Amino acid sequence: MKLLRKYTDQKEPMSLRKALDDCGMGRGERGKAYVYKKYYGYLMAIVIRYIKHEMESEEVVNECFVKAFSKLDSFNLDVEEERLEKSFRSWIARIAVNQSIDFLRSKKQMLMLDDVSEYELVPHAVHNHSSLEVQDILKLLDELPDIQRTIFNMYEVEGFSHDEIASLLNIPDSTSRTYLTRAKQKLRKLYVEQFNTADHRS
Repeated sequence: MKLLRKYTDQKEPMSLRKALDDCGMGRGERGKAYVYKKYYGYLMAIVIRYIKHEMESEEVVNECFVKAFSKLDSFNLDVEEERLEKSFRSWIARIAVNQSIDFLRSKKQMLMLDDVSEYELVPHAVHNHSSLEVQDILKLLDELPDIQRTIFNMYEVEGFSHDEIASLLNIPDSTSRTYLTRAKQKLRKLYVEQFNTADHRS
């Protein structure tokens, strides 16, 4: 009898689908803990690319989870098991980007058009800098102005289109393209400077 009780009392192993189901049905503490533990590092990696300070990033990540749990009814759970993980990661990443942008706006850290001339608003050709190592680029992002870093992250890392960026940041899409071009030029300059310095030291 004790053996039977032992097995019948055991909790069902947690999975992403079960965690999200539990959260949606008001039995969410265990499900929320599972999601929080599984995706905290993932969201922190996104947020820290936009917000330089770790404590502020942690604050925004926690807000991301609050937002995600409150909006779970807008996430489509009706997908195949093998696609659920990818779909949820994409969905929660968008929340992280939006929360990061809202935070920067609240701190008035995103200066928009004050340093963009009328000439520069003409769309530029954005060149692919695939020759730059991805990890090296990410290390140099903190050297960019907030608006350039934000648009570079949104376009190159998160996969937003210029139309989507323009809508989220309330700027013309041509301005988004201009800032992306500036960001790439600045990153290339920083990369070359760092690379040359490393060469001279070796």
